Amino acid sequence: MVLKALLASLAVLAVTAIAVSAPSRRTAGMPQEAGLQLDPVVLSAAEQGEVLKGKIVVRSIPNPGLKGRTYEAIGTVAGALEDVLAVILDYRHYSEFMPRVERTVVTDEGPMVALVEQHLKLPLGVTRRYRLRYTARVDAEGFRVDWVKAPWPEVPLSHSVVDTSGHWQVGKHAAGGLVALYHVYTDPGHVPLGMKGLALSISKHDLPKVIEAVRGRLRPREQPDPNRK
Repeated sequence: MVLKALLASLAVLAVTAIAVSAPSRRTAGMPQEAGLQLDPVVLSAAEQGEVLKGKIVVRSIPNPGLKGRTYEAIGTVAGALEDVLAVILDYRHYSEFMPRVERTVVTDEGPMVALVEQHLKLPLGVTRRYRLRYTARVDAEGFRVDWVKAPWPEVPLSHSVVDTSGHWQVGKHAAGGLVALYHVYTDPGHVPLGMKGLALSISKHDLPKVIEAVRGRLRPREQPDPNRK
């Protein structure tokens, strides 16, 4: 039972905030927020070199006084801003491409805000579910999509997480192209004593899959060759 609880906690740390309607219809005409200020993405020279090579940089962020963990994954994505935004806002189809997401249910949706129930399928048959409120802000230079955990009284804490929040931020890079930042805080609840180091290692290993999933969704699907038998 301890191993099962540990694996559930580790997986939730990595995927809890993963959480999209036809892309062109969803983002067409979406109101832009005048004066939206994107947070600067500060990279060391080494990190910037890795990102420009197409690699994904993962780092832990200090959060004194909080019980959970905060991580960031940063990498380039190919495509137009509106196409990247459409993928991230495609809550209804996350189960098709996002790691660990088994099902999503959009219970309320407006042009810039959505309430989404997410169901995760974790190792050893463990499941977790929670409700997130997403808020998108967009301008010509980029966008930011924030989420916070919303109340879901019918779900006991043993089947959910204590807390989670975070954001996507995608903006134009000085060298050209787009840079995506995925920032997530999660407190999954109890982690067995002495296992925090392992939890950190597994979570950081899994985080790049989130940006890789968005990259994969953006790639044009290969057209079948009519001459291929």
